[in-house]
Amino acid sequence: MKGRPILGVISGFFFGLLLGISLWMWGVIPLHSDLLLILPILGIVLGLVMAWWAPFGKKTTDEPQPVASPPADSVDPEQTEPETAD
Repeated sequence: MKGRPILGVISGFFFGLLLGISLWMWGVIPLHSDLLLILPILGIVLGLVMAWWAPFGKKTTDEPQPVASPPADSVDPEQTEPETAD
C-alpha cells in the first residue's frame, strides 16, 4: 500500500467521531442512534481509501530529473584560491 495508511486511519477515525458528536450536539441525530457508532467506522474506511489513493497529484516516475549543468564561464567559489595578504 502506498501513501500513509496509519495517518489515514487515525485522521478518519477522528473525523467520523467529531462528525458524529457535532451532529448529536446540533440535534440532527439522537444520542441512542446507531449512526454515532457507524460514523467513526466509516471515517476509518474513508481514511484508508484516501491513503491508498494518495498522492492525488500528477503521477511521477521514480527516475530523477536531469540537473542542468552550470555555464562553462561561471566560477565555482570552492575552486578559487583564497588571496593571502603578505
